[in-house]
Amino acid sequence: MSSSEQCSDTQKLTPKGRERQRRILDAAREVFLEQGFENASISEIMKRAGGSMSTLYRCFGNKLGLFEAMTQQATNDLFDSVDDRVVWDEDLESGLRSFGRRFIEHISRPQAIALFRLVISVNGADREEIQRIFYANGPERVRARLTEFLQTQAQQGHLRVDSCELAACQFIELIKQPWHQQGLFGIQFPADLPEKSLEQGIEMFLNGVAADRQ
Repeated sequence: MSSSEQCSDTQKLTPKGRERQRRILDAAREVFLEQGFENASISEIMKRAGGSMSTLYRCFGNKLGLFEAMTQQATNDLFDSVDDRVVWDEDLESGLRSFGRRFIEHISRPQAIALFRLVISVNGADREEIQRIFYANGPERVRARLTEFLQTQAQQGHLRVDSCELAACQFIELIKQPWHQQGLFGIQFPADLPEKSLEQGIEMFLNGVAADRQ
């Protein structure tokens, strides 16, 4: 059972209950990133969070459910802003730039890099499920929101492309390379490289698909 089913009605939790849940998720993130999924100890998580094991199992079901909830929490900072309509300027270029800066700010954080590494390195029986959970809560959610923006732009005649979904994936890759891959492998890169990747990625993307450019 997924964490969303286990603890689906966070609205019904008391402030004290929400704070307790937050402490568990914060502790889970620390332990998962330090020890990896396979080696992470539920008892260590609860030792750091405080509270009983029964609370954890009642709310999250098991370690996999806790990982799913932790992943959702880790991505919410980005999507609380990306889902905000204020981010999406009516102008195609401005909207891409606003999205790109928020996206880059999020995935370049040390904790985000560590989470990518954790997911890539998982080797246990839960590997496929962990990677599915991460993809659904991270890359898939980003792609879907950007796709929606591009579809709106296409409907307004600002975009000329066969597949907005494919275009969203391609734009994301344009702005995150090569610096993100370098970060994953611990390779130092110039501090201004992400911004340069964003600006050049926007230019390349618009020159290829903008309806008013030939």
